[in-house]
Amino acid sequence: MVLTLWSLRPRYTQPPDLRKEYGSISSFCTFKINHGGSFTNTVSGRSYIDGLVDHFDFVDMDVFSVHELDDMMAVLGYNDGEASGSGVDFTEGEDLEVIDPESFESPIVDEDNNRERMLRDIKTAKSCSEGVVLPKAFILGQKFKTKKDVKEYINKHVVETKRDLHFEKNNKTRIRAKCRGVVPDMSGGPWTKLRTGFKDKTINMKEAKCPWVVLVSRPKETDDWVVNTLSNPAIPVNALQEDLIQKFEMNMSRMKVHRAKALAQKHVFGDFQKQYAILRDYGLELMERNPGTNVKIDCHTEPNLNSDTRTFRRLYICLGALKEGFKANLRDFIGLDGTFMKGPYPGQILTVVGVDSNNGIYPLTYALVENETTNSWTWFLEQLGDDLELYANSNFTFISDRQKGIIPAIAKLFPQAEHRFCLRHIYENMKRRWKDKKLKDLVWACVTATTVRHFEKALEKLKKFKAEAHDWLIQIPPAHWARSHFSGRAHTNILLNNLCEVLNGKIQGGRDKPIIYRLEYIIEYLIKRICNVQREIDRCHGPLTPTATSLLDQMKRQAQKHMCIFNGVKTQVTTHWGDQFIVNLDEKTCTCIHWEITGMLCSHAISAIWDKIKHGAKNVPELEHWVHPCYWLVTWAEVYKHKIEPINGRLMWPKSQCPTKLLPPKHVVQVGRPKK
Repeated sequence: MVLTLWSLRPRYTQPPDLRKEYGSISSFCTFKINHGGSFTNTVSGRSYIDGLVDHFDFVDMDVFSVHELDDMMAVLGYNDGEASGSGVDFTEGEDLEVIDPESFESPIVDEDNNRERMLRDIKTAKSCSEGVVLPKAFILGQKFKTKKDVKEYINKHVVETKRDLHFEKNNKTRIRAKCRGVVPDMSGGPWTKLRTGFKDKTINMKEAKCPWVVLVSRPKETDDWVVNTLSNPAIPVNALQEDLIQKFEMNMSRMKVHRAKALAQKHVFGDFQKQYAILRDYGLELMERNPGTNVKIDCHTEPNLNSDTRTFRRLYICLGALKEGFKANLRDFIGLDGTFMKGPYPGQILTVVGVDSNNGIYPLTYALVENETTNSWTWFLEQLGDDLELYANSNFTFISDRQKGIIPAIAKLFPQAEHRFCLRHIYENMKRRWKDKKLKDLVWACVTATTVRHFEKALEKLKKFKAEAHDWLIQIPPAHWARSHFSGRAHTNILLNNLCEVLNGKIQGGRDKPIIYRLEYIIEYLIKRICNVQREIDRCHGPLTPTATSLLDQMKRQAQKHMCIFNGVKTQVTTHWGDQFIVNLDEKTCTCIHWEITGMLCSHAISAIWDKIKHGAKNVPELEHWVHPCYWLVTWAEVYKHKIEPINGRLMWPKSQCPTKLLPPKHVVQVGRPKK
């Protein structure tokens, strides 16, 4: 262990003569640290202003470590604070996850661990739940109740003092711990050229064994010390190993860290396998506390009907509050997607997400399945159809990627439904063959055209630019990806399935946890999100939601440039670009189709309403009343008035009367390239 000699120089004092102080020790130096200020905004001549200056003297560069900078910053009063817990933490100011339908980019969440972010997180100050490690030294006559306490105390002493201890005796009656380290012998012999940090002092090469030893009798079993000091079980093994080595200055193998982390996770979250046995109890508690909730567990077929065990296959959950809120949303539109589960029992989390009145995400249902296949999607959509009362002739709108299992499942169960494909996934497939920024803009022009004529014109431009890309794109029916071919029953023109991707990013922290903890993680997020949105609703005033108000204001600015001619029934609207559209206020239609697709007034309709008022029409409703009710603030409040009820702890769950015991699922190889 290296002795640190540096010290903080008092401010506003006469600086010492460092050359005289340091003498002939060339490795000593002084650190000058500027802190507490800020940088000027200009790039040229950028400077650091309004800060403090402190000096640390007697820094020995031969033994200095960059980790000592953290100690210096702590001396200056900079503390990172206590680390947060491992649970879900969604604060009041959290984003409402509003979806922008006019944005081509999608908030894809990187599922790989961000090593740099993880290393920053583990550098934050953390303390063990028991306070200071090893507050006392070993004293003669000190008593311990169990063998576990003895070995735990010794192991903490190892960490605190950096001793290399081992147990020479470890049986039912005695424990003897001895130090295997060495100490220098200063009694004589050849001198080395190494310095200790003190002037003209050297160390003898002769070494002797450390005499430290402790003997204790009548002990019991113990756990690994790492289990008691691990404070962030979510970090990767490599990052945890690096953190422990830096923190305790002790070497340890990666496998030892892996085993210790597994024990810590088992202690914190519970056993992966045992939680399946109480999964039925969890479902009963959820349905008892949340009326209208639907929980279904599907098991593999058991050849032996007399067997008292069943193997878990799938789980479906639709909370009653979310179901009622979705029905009040007045939008028959949902997104479908899946994300990987991690851990010893991998699989897929299938999610269904709607769009609320503020164009924010509205999670509806979720399921745990073995894989994304036609069979699993069919089973999932059958449960969804029962909850939402969807039938084969239902006019509903889905959006998803072109995953092979989803397309046939929707076509089989809901043949009359409108099925949109996520544009981003379509373009990603195109980009594998043709990478061009102009191609992306031309494709975007095709999909955002709201009339068939404008769509055909944009498609012709794409064909002239790259005929192969045009031929590839038109093989996909435009009804799946072009706004000009959308029906207006969904009241949204969303082209990307980013609403599901946003939810997947929010729940990814629970994907590697045991099944009960994973489900609780999702519900905690849903509960807190509803509260966050409710606080935003309480702050709002006016007939429309904030996003709808912003969209209407944009249309108002465009409508100021239009000219109108009214024929008694319909209005001809001419834009400043020379385009003409026909508005029928009685039928609430416009030939630009924007009003019918989204339910939001287009600029042409606003101009026609203003023209009607200008020519003396009476009892004309305000502009906000022409907007579809799905954008009204009262609708938004009606959706989020349904709250998810919390549940009790496991000791208070009702016991399932099912005679069979639930076993963990069979291992299923997931689709995709395996990780290295």
